[in-house]
This record gives sequence, structure tokens and C-alpha cells, in this order.
Amino acid sequence: MSENMKMIISLMLFILVVLNYNIANAEGNPDSDDDRKGKIRGVILDKATSQPMEFANVAIYNEADSSLITGTITDEQGKFEITGVIYGDYYLEANFMGFDKSTIPDIELNSENKAYDVGTIDLSPAAVALGEINVVADKAPVEYKLDKKVVNVSQVISAVGGTAVDVLENTPSVQVDIEGNVSLRGSSNFTVLIDGRPSVLSGSDALRQIPSSAIENIEIITNPSAKYEPDGTAGIINLVMKKNSMDGLNGIVNASAGAGDKYRGDFMLNYRFGKVNIFAGADWSDETNYGKMFSNRETYYNDTTGFLNMEGSRNFIRGGHTIKGGADFYLSKVSTLTVSGETGQATRGNTGGGSTENYTIPASDHVYSVTEETSDRVNDFYSLNSNFQHKFNDKGHMIEASAFYKNENGTDNEIEGELQADPNFNPTNDYLSRVSSLETDKEQEFRFKLDYTYPFSETGRLEAGLQSRIEDETDKMEFRDYDSGSDSWIINDEFTSSTDFRRDIHAVYTTFSNKWGKLEYMGGLRGELTLREIMNSKADEASKLNRFDLFPTVHISYPFAETMEFTTSYSRRINRPNGRDLDPMPNYFNRYTIRYGNPDLEPEYTNSYEIGMMKRFGAGHTFISADLFRRVTNNKIDRTEALGDDGIFYLYTDNFDKDYSTGVEVTGNISVKNWLIVNANVNMFNYRITGDLNGESIDRESTNWGGRLNTTFKFSENSRLQLTGFFRGPSVTAQGNSKAMFFSNFSYRHEFLDNKLSATLSLRDPFGTGKFSRESSGDNFSSQFTWEREPRVVFVTLSYRINNFKEDRNTNRGDGGGMNMDGGEM
Repeated sequence: MSENMKMIISLMLFILVVLNYNIANAEGNPDSDDDRKGKIRGVILDKATSQPMEFANVAIYNEADSSLITGTITDEQGKFEITGVIYGDYYLEANFMGFDKSTIPDIELNSENKAYDVGTIDLSPAAVALGEINVVADKAPVEYKLDKKVVNVSQVISAVGGTAVDVLENTPSVQVDIEGNVSLRGSSNFTVLIDGRPSVLSGSDALRQIPSSAIENIEIITNPSAKYEPDGTAGIINLVMKKNSMDGLNGIVNASAGAGDKYRGDFMLNYRFGKVNIFAGADWSDETNYGKMFSNRETYYNDTTGFLNMEGSRNFIRGGHTIKGGADFYLSKVSTLTVSGETGQATRGNTGGGSTENYTIPASDHVYSVTEETSDRVNDFYSLNSNFQHKFNDKGHMIEASAFYKNENGTDNEIEGELQADPNFNPTNDYLSRVSSLETDKEQEFRFKLDYTYPFSETGRLEAGLQSRIEDETDKMEFRDYDSGSDSWIINDEFTSSTDFRRDIHAVYTTFSNKWGKLEYMGGLRGELTLREIMNSKADEASKLNRFDLFPTVHISYPFAETMEFTTSYSRRINRPNGRDLDPMPNYFNRYTIRYGNPDLEPEYTNSYEIGMMKRFGAGHTFISADLFRRVTNNKIDRTEALGDDGIFYLYTDNFDKDYSTGVEVTGNISVKNWLIVNANVNMFNYRITGDLNGESIDRESTNWGGRLNTTFKFSENSRLQLTGFFRGPSVTAQGNSKAMFFSNFSYRHEFLDNKLSATLSLRDPFGTGKFSRESSGDNFSSQFTWEREPRVVFVTLSYRINNFKEDRNTNRGDGGGMNMDGGEM
């Protein structure tokens, strides 16, 4: 037996011993003190659909004089629990906007009946219409759970017709640059999940591909529990997809068009009958995002300074299609089987070109040229999912098993040419350089997971599970030079190679949660064995990694009152370098720049700490929250530049020492009457990076800040205007800095035909301020780069609901990682 397997078995035995002790302690030492206070709990459902009602209002009144004693709102499962109610006689009122109020009389709390369960309360939709206006209740744009932030996509009308990236532009803790690259609290290393499961694509690529119209909400989880995989030093972005909750055939169709060659469409259909629910959908997109780039580079050799100035267009093309489908089989009242799959193609490309000026001082030959660049990447993929869930009772005792498989084949064809030109940049037919590369990759991945949940008391819960993840990838790079004499491409063996990548990850985890008075807590521990092997066709031997890691997590919550809550959490996370970062062979960008990977890169490890406080005002969506956070990353992975003696810039990836992010994030949501909703977010953090490069310190530090403002004006129940603004301040990198950025969007939405048809008109970046700039420098070089996206893009989107399509608020999505204790989030 290997030493790693012995470590896993020892860890499992240790966990079982500790948990058995805690369970025995919890069951054998009940609290017998009587503080003359009790609690009232229950569940509120929508009578028409039998679905849980989140944010329903619950009020407790004194039966003698009808004075208001206390109140609360329901959680996402429709559950509520009010504690600390002094013994006495009461009645309860439950209501929600657009529904009839329900009253529960004769509630008596005493020493013999300290916990009163009112059971299930069914609220019926109000039958009275106010003139021609339907009563519609809005969700808050952003909801705060104790271990995550939830973005309700339906409230972000500026993202209508766009993708998940457009939604995230309005999300606390998330930053989006003008190229659509997403970062979470300043880090681009995060994990994307779809309904709690892995995505076929990863990171920002996955978020750019998924239409916003298919998303119910987005969960931002910066400190996940041990049940989640620890990948992504910044946390997890989980996309919860829409699913219908009504019987019969239902669906929704969306189509959008934007100025400058931007088109997107998608549909979803759902047919529910008896014990079977069948769902299917498809999406298609073809978008070109036009932009301009400016680049200036200086190099220093003794008394000579070289200058390289570039200016021109850089356009990003995104497109593709996806077909998906599946079924839920309700095998019995306690067992459910879900199978699903999807297949499609994702396309990504760049086009561009412009003028290049290359000269030195003291003077030498002045070279003028015109560049032409094209890049076309096509990924064909499919994935299969299966999930089985069995409930032993209705108190949360359950077991769940899932399997996931994906297969992806991609090609990336790039051509870069540089034509000699005159001083006015009129090109000739003579190439200074013309090269092309063809990259092909094949990837497949298997994942298996088994989860067990045991609620050992009214407030306590034990979770444990196993998981295996197997990745296999082959990447081939063929580099070609253009021969003008024969008008053909000739393979360049120096830059041509293939790489085989294999990684197996086997994990075991457990979490233990309970409640001590008002204090709720969860502790978790995850152990992972990682086996990695990389073999390049030109390497003498494979590069291997074999290691075992532990990932602890802690979450604590304490309510100071019904409307104020304190939370704190800790998690250890990992960033595993990808295949491109590990590939040792040179990747030719152009005749001025070549990139190398590093097969000996080690993973990054991050310790993440958070302290939060949230204050709610009233029973609505008005709140203010503040989060203090600190993130310390070891083995920091970063890219550096070096100028070679041949005048070529070489890009390398390496591990440095550490980076630190320490800051505060404040978010507020205000609802004024029923016509104005304001959501604002401000964050500020100190960023510091430490390490050495070529024997020289790269220690750098900056104070970063940013914010966003989302304002919605409701002219009527079917007409609203939304204004959004986003700002990100400057920051530092290992060899330079990035500049500040600001942009805004205006959107208007109107509902027609009893809300079956909606039309949205959006104007993106109306002031033309969206641009990205960075600078970098070394001992013998300095460079600046700026990219400006096309401003004032107009989008029109139409959405039509078939048979009153209504999203399911209680679909089993397999995430299971939230702190859900006693029916509430922690």
C-alpha cells in the first residue's frame, strides 16, 4: 500500500473518531435549562404551484392586544424559524405581495410546548386586480446568504440579450474588463460551475458562452465549504439554470440583435407529466466586438534605444451553438434520477491589423510595415450528466451519487503577417515575416461523486463524501513559415511539438455543523491526492507531481437581532496550473514575442479569511452589508517578460513568493416606495506581491478600489429603466501596473401581452470610456498597451414565454455545498 493511500485511510479514520465523539456529545448532553423562551417555525408554499416561497413575510402578534412582537422572512426553501419568543399566547400572519394573507391563531408557548410548528402555510395568489395593473413582486437584484451572494438575473435588465459576463458586470466582488475577462476580488483564478456541477468550458470562456436568458441566478461563493472542490483561489461562480415548475408544455424563446454584427438566440422547452419532467433547449450566437489597440515598446542596449510602435484594429469574435436536454424521473416519493447532456461548438477568434514603426536612436534604418492577424479557434464538445438522490426521511437524511463525462476536440489556426510599407503605411507585396500555427487538442474528463448527509439532531448535520476526477489531454502544435518563392507553408521543427497531459485527483471530505444557542457553526476538512504527469515529444523524460493536500474550512454565524447578522469564515484553496502554462515548448506570437511554459510549476495555495456583517431594514430588500477579507497566496504564479540578446521578447511563467489582498467591501440595497431601487457596491483593498526575479526583488504594493451603481426606475409594473456604472481603479503586477477603467450602460424594458412578451433596448458604453491600459518594465525595456472597445452599442432583445413559463424555485441542482442548517442558510 502506498504512503499516500495510508494517509487517506488515516485521515478518514481520524474524521470518523472525531465525528462519533461529537455526535455522542450532542445526543448525550441536552440543554435542560429553561429560559422561558420558545420558538415558532413553519414552511410557506405557493398554493398554485406547491413551490416554496422565498422572502415571504411572517409576523407574530400578541393574542391579547394584537401588538406586533417580532417577525422574519422565509429562506429559499420557504422555511422560517423565530427564536427567543417569551412564553405566551400569540397568532401568526403570513403574506407576500400579490398573495392573500393567511392567519394562524391559537399559538401557545410554555415550558411543555417550547417549540411550536405551524406546519405548511399555503398562500393563494390574490384574486383582486388593481385596475389593469397586475401585482408583481420583485426579487432583490443581489441577495446575501451566509456563505454566498446570489444575483437574480431577471433584475439585471442591462444584461438582457447578453451572456453571463454581462450579468457579472453588475455583481459585487466581481470585476469585468472590457475584453470580457472576469476576475473575483482581483483574481482571475476561480471555478465555474453550472447547477453545482463542472462546466465543459472553464473560467471566462464558459461565462462568455452561456446566454443570460437561460440563467435563473448566479451564486458568488468566495469561501466555499469542504464539500466543494478547492480549485480556484478566489472561489466559485455557480450558474443556476432555469427550469420550469409547472405541468404541461411550457417554454421561453429569446432573440437579440446588436449594432456591429452581434446576434444571439436561444429557447427552452419543458414538458412535465406525472412522475417525469423532460427539458430541452438550444442556443446560438455570432458576435463581433470591434476595437482598437495601441502599443509602444522601448528597448535599451548600451547607448542605443530601440522603439517599436503599433497601432490598429483588434476585433474579438465569439460564437457557437449548443443543444441540450434531459429528464427528471421521480422514481418514488423519496428517490429521484436525473440524466442530462449537451453537445455543441464554441468558436473564438481575433482579427486585426495596423501600422508598425520600428527604429532606433541613434538613428538606423527606419522600418515601416503593415500587420495582418487572424485567429480562429473551434471547439467541438459534448458532456453527459447523471444524478441519483435518495431521501431516507424528510429531515434531510439522504445520499446522492453523480457522474460526469466530457469530451472536447479543438483546433486553433493562427496566421500573422507583416508587409513592408512606405512612410505613409501603404503596404507593398513583400513580407518581412509571415507565419502560421495550427494547434489541435483532445481532452476528456471523468468525475464521480458520492455524498452522504445525516442530520443527527434538530440543528446538527454531518456530511461526508468521496470524489474522483480523471483528466486526459493531448495537445499538438504545428508551426509553419511562409516561403514566398514557392508560395507555400513549410513546417518549422524548432517550434513544432506535442504534449500529453494526465492528472488524477482523488478526494475525501467531511463537514460537521450544529447550533449552540444562537451561534451556528460549520467545520470541514477535505483531503486530496493529486497525481500529474506531463510528457513533451522533445523532452528527455516526463515531469511528474505526486502530492497529498489538506483543505480545512470554517464558517460561523451569529444573529445579534432578527435583522442583523455576523458571519466569519476561512478556507484553504488551490490553483492548479493548466496545460498551456505547463507546456515547455515555445509558442510563437510574432517575430517580436515568444512564450514558454514551465512543466515544473507548482500549484498556488491560498488561505482566505472573511468577516461580514449585514443589517436588514424592514421585511423588504433594503439592507447594508460590510465584508472584511484577507487572502494570502503562496507559490504565486505570474507571467514575466525578458528581452533577449536577439531583440525578441520572451514571456515566461513561474512561481514567485506570495501575494496578499486585504480589504473591505460595502454593499447597500435601497428600495424607495415602489418606483426606485438603488444597489451600490464599493470595495477597497491593499494588494502586495513579493518575490525575486533574476536575483532582483519584485516586491510591489498598491491600494486598489472600485465600485458599481445600479439604479432602476419603475414607471409602472411593466415598464422600467435601469442605469448602471462600473469603476475599477489602478493596480500593480509583477513587472508593471494596470490603469483605471470606467464604463456604463443604459437599458429600458417593457412588458406586453400580460407579461408574455418583453422587449428590451440597451445602450452599452454611451460615453465611450471603456478601455484597458497596462504598463510593464524591466532593466532593459519598457512597454505600454491600450485597447479600446467600440462604444455606444445598441442592443434590442425580444423574449416570449410559452404557456406562462415559470422558473422552478426548488429544483435539485446538486450543489449541496451551502450551509443549510435547520432549513436556513448559514
